[in-house]
Amino acid sequence: MNLNALSLFVSVIKHGSLSKTSEKLGVPIATISRQIAELEKSLQIQLFDRQKSGVKPTLSGQKLYDEVHLSIDNLLNAKQVLFDDEQNLKGVLRISAPPKCEPVLAWISEFGQKFPNVQIHATMTDRILDLSLDGIDVAFRIGNLHGDDFIAKKVATLGTKWVAHPDLLARFGTPKNLQDLKHFPLATWAKNGEQEVLVQMNKEKIALPFWFASNDVYAVEYMILQGQAIGQVADFTANEWIKENRVVEILPELEKPDYELFMLYASQRYPSLMVRKFVEFVLEKVTE
Repeated sequence: MNLNALSLFVSVIKHGSLSKTSEKLGVPIATISRQIAELEKSLQIQLFDRQKSGVKPTLSGQKLYDEVHLSIDNLLNAKQVLFDDEQNLKGVLRISAPPKCEPVLAWISEFGQKFPNVQIHATMTDRILDLSLDGIDVAFRIGNLHGDDFIAKKVATLGTKWVAHPDLLARFGTPKNLQDLKHFPLATWAKNGEQEVLVQMNKEKIALPFWFASNDVYAVEYMILQGQAIGQVADFTANEWIKENRVVEILPELEKPDYELFMLYASQRYPSLMVRKFVEFVLEKVTE
């Protein structure tokens, strides 16, 4: 049985006519009439006597109304309560994402505007997290991750560009190929103890020594903008710098690998309303 049609049936009896029901609910009269006709067909009974003066419930229609109208009202009330709960969503949402991951920050900003009573704490780090032990509701990580304790949804593909300050290129020249990068000071993200970074372009890989490395993306970007080193940065950062004439893209003709960004959250059967709404919000944004 179609609950929407049943709800319209109850409303027609309550308001006394199709036109008043249409005005009250904002549903076209033709839609109401069609839904009730389909309900009558599914039940194989006539629910209304249709007259020039309007519609009146048949004996069977009145009996059906007496049986279901309270249940329909309760369902509508429950729906309104849930809607109100969503609009008044409150609490703390704990998110983790890679440093300076602007797509995630944009989603957080827009979600915060939609649900202003939600307090958001963002841990910006690349380190491996235990969602439960670290108290994280939703994490974003680069790479195709799998696990029994969490659900992973791909939400973005991030590109990169190699860039350099014009002053550095004036001192060292412009690299023509991947091998030329050996002769340039390089700033990169790296873990403590690493001596080289693996660079890939056009499916060719090369291990390069670096001049400066850090686990902080802002430190790497600082060295690039100061003209101390060349480096690889995210597309959204590089495009902004290039537009502002702060850096020049190098080796633009070479294909760089893309990096997939995944959203992770605990695989519990019933996530909190706040987590569910944020996950749904992000998934809606990525499909727009």
